[in-house]
Amino acid sequence: MKKLLGLLLIGLLPLAAFAEDAKKEIPTFGDWAKQCEKDGDKEMCYIFQNVNSKDNGQMLMQVRVGFVPDNNEPIFIATVPLGALLMPGAALLVDEKIAPVKLPYLACGRQGCTTVGQPLKTDVVEAMQKGERAQVRVALMNQKILPLPISLKGFTRAYNSIAP
Repeated sequence: MKKLLGLLLIGLLPLAAFAEDAKKEIPTFGDWAKQCEKDGDKEMCYIFQNVNSKDNGQMLMQVRVGFVPDNNEPIFIATVPLGALLMPGAALLVDEKIAPVKLPYLACGRQGCTTVGQPLKTDVVEAMQKGERAQVRVALMNQKILPLPISLKGFTRAYNSIAP
């Protein structure tokens, strides 16, 4: 039950909350930032990256990596734009060196569709630490694939700041 609550805490945080936290000093590591939340007597920290449109600066996607309390396995969650086909889910690719990580959707809301917290295997984390680029691919209703880029600049330092 605690694991499920932790996944929900990381996965369903409203994206608007990050705008409110802009006034607070949030630790950053390259293109990644760190956020901590209280869950009862435990503090749960995760790292995140916002991907904005080059055209209008609007947030297109947010990705988060965190650890559920009492579990040493990192999880990955993405919130992608509305209009994504739900059945195929999304996929995480890292420098195209590892097999895509399937990201089924949990729920959709005003800010977009959020994926289920997907455990990241050691080879995926290592690829992200050594890599330059990653992307979340989303299937759209017009049958096109939308690749949403993720910068891995600063990922290793950010990840090490939350690793148990």
